[in-house]
Amino acid sequence: MKIAFIVYEFPKLSESFVVSQITGLLDSGHDVRIFADRNPQEPQINADVLKYHLIGRTCYIRPISENKTIRRLKTLLLLGLNLLKGPVKLSKVLKILLTRPEGFSYNLLYYAFAFLRKDFDIIHCHFGPAGNIGSFLKQAGCQTRVITTFHGYDVTKYVKEHGPDVYKRLFGNGDLFTYNSEATRERILALGCPSERMVKLPMGINTDRIAFAERKVSGDEQINILSVGRLIEMKGREYAIKAVAKIIGKFPNVRYNIVGDGPLRESLEKLINDLGSAHAISLLGWVGSDKLDSLYKSSHIFLHPSVKAGDGNMEGQGVVLLEAMAYGLPFVATNHGAFCETVGAGFSDMLVPERDVDALAERLEYLITNRQTWPGLGKNGRAHVRQHYDIKLLNQKLAQIYHDLINH
Repeated sequence: MKIAFIVYEFPKLSESFVVSQITGLLDSGHDVRIFADRNPQEPQINADVLKYHLIGRTCYIRPISENKTIRRLKTLLLLGLNLLKGPVKLSKVLKILLTRPEGFSYNLLYYAFAFLRKDFDIIHCHFGPAGNIGSFLKQAGCQTRVITTFHGYDVTKYVKEHGPDVYKRLFGNGDLFTYNSEATRERILALGCPSERMVKLPMGINTDRIAFAERKVSGDEQINILSVGRLIEMKGREYAIKAVAKIIGKFPNVRYNIVGDGPLRESLEKLINDLGSAHAISLLGWVGSDKLDSLYKSSHIFLHPSVKAGDGNMEGQGVVLLEAMAYGLPFVATNHGAFCETVGAGFSDMLVPERDVDALAERLEYLITNRQTWPGLGKNGRAHVRQHYDIKLLNQKLAQIYHDLINH
């Protein structure tokens, strides 16, 4: 099959699940191309992006100049160049863009330029806003079948910003919609998504690449706590920092490493210093794949206290929790988004209310003082992930979804 993925940014470290889907499809012999607005140019890059030469498979939509004159001249030039490629399709594209209630969109026009002479069996859009692009391409006759995968922010923050009808056109002409959890399903149903065109497909991880190990420490050996993710309000890092600062007086052998970067880094550094915890809590920024693997292997507890942000932003599935469980790490997290579904009923007592520093500290203290539970928690977590979230099994299901849609 020839498959096009549409994402806003590529490659993005925090969206490794997109890379896992793409590489799994490539391993199965499918031809995959990626279309994105831009490359975020992050300091670290997913190793599979390099291994599979995914940048070479990516088409970046031309940046749109803020200068009106330059933008119009550039667009006229591209219109002329693309007119010969598909005059009938291009005329339909322009008709739709010129009559859109939301107004003319240069971004959609540039996506149309990219797809005019390309024929894909499937367009797979990750996140609702990318689905709106795919919906437009289908409406304009540039492509035929469009699948949209919803995750988290696209049914929370994005809807709050753009209104409950933001996906009305997409739900009308999109072919299929996948969701990662029951929580996401309920949200897109409430927005008007047709239930008969919805399929559950969680994001998965490659457990074969993750080395499981039982967690053990003896005596006063150092206990390492780990968090991984962007430094934004939704990840709840300030509550994690306060919780660890609360227990390090009682457990001076605890060290807390936070991997990731973002707009809150400076304020979190100040918080750590104000709490007098700089000796025990470290902001590491983004790290490479090998270093991250080493941190997972040398850690004993994973901490992931996500919260609903002030702008409505929420996580959906919480894929990073799956990675931690696959490594065999006991964890403490919040009862946020679909985390309860993600980790399974057997781990519900390790989920605490959002923004509750005392509850986070209590659960951390419980794990530290009950180290004999770590091996069992690790084995059960690994088994849960392999059974429900193994990327190979999920990619087989995805390929079958594609096949069924093409042959419908």
